[in-house]
Amino acid sequence: MEENADLHAQLLTQAHQAGILDERQRMAREIHDTLAQGLTGIITQLRAAQRVEDSDTHVELALNLAQDSLTEARRSASALQPHQLEDAHLPEAMTTLARNWSQSTGVDLHVEVTGDRVPLSPAIEVTLFRVAQEALANVAKHAGATRAGLTLSYTGTVVLLDIRDNGTGIHNPNGKGFGLSSMRQRLRGVGGSLEIESTPGEGTAVSATVPALQGNPQ
Repeated sequence: MEENADLHAQLLTQAHQAGILDERQRMAREIHDTLAQGLTGIITQLRAAQRVEDSDTHVELALNLAQDSLTEARRSASALQPHQLEDAHLPEAMTTLARNWSQSTGVDLHVEVTGDRVPLSPAIEVTLFRVAQEALANVAKHAGATRAGLTLSYTGTVVLLDIRDNGTGIHNPNGKGFGLSSMRQRLRGVGGSLEIESTPGEGTAVSATVPALQGNPQ
């Protein structure tokens, strides 16, 4: 049993390190695609303003680009720690997420939490929350669903997150679109996994499994 525990700890460490690398790569891509391009545009507009007498238009464009870049920077920073988890644990944060999502989309979303709730490590809670956000965003954008369900299950050794809908389904559940790669990377970073079951015209079920690594109670 001790050997198995040591092996499990080593695997979690390796998965966590792989997840850190994935997250760094994702952040690098976001910075390149948003902040770097925005700053390049600002420089271009300001240089153009230096060469002409009527520079108001170029300055205004530069200010707009600067505002967009600042918004992206704040979004990237907030992505590291969801504000919903600042003063609450995962079940409460999920309930708030579901309520806001249902109100904004008009889709009926049923939430259920089962098992003995325990405070999980921040990395686990953030990962599950972000996966739920991504999965619900996919439902809103692509599924055309009228009903959905979110179940968070504490089983002792693992925590399960299931999100299902009655929408159009996914033609290629193993594909990389619809944010699936991002969800898989996040889960792999904490030693978790993702399974997707979908039939065209019959809805989709997204299931995330993570180890129930506990954190400090608040």
